[in-house]
Amino acid sequence: MSKKILFSLENCVKCMQTRNLLGEREDIEFVTLPHDISEWTEEQLEFVRSYDVLEDLKRTAPILWVDGEKKIGYLQIRKWLKTLEENTKETIF
Repeated sequence: MSKKILFSLENCVKCMQTRNLLGEREDIEFVTLPHDISEWTEEQLEFVRSYDVLEDLKRTAPILWVDGEKKIGYLQIRKWLKTLEENTKETIF
């Protein structure tokens, strides 16, 4: 199973919309960080650096990390989810 992490920020409308879009998926780890990067702990900074999303989060959120590949922004994440659902339907039939 692939590793998936949604990086989002507090008080971010697109982040909340993305969480709602993804629902209660158990295959995605949801990580919500303070909106102001100066409020992040050293552990949070280290965590986002380890997934190479720090610079991206300074500019925009949300970011879905899927096995090293980044889906940046609500629209890319929605497109990824739609493609995933279409592939799943094809597999079933």
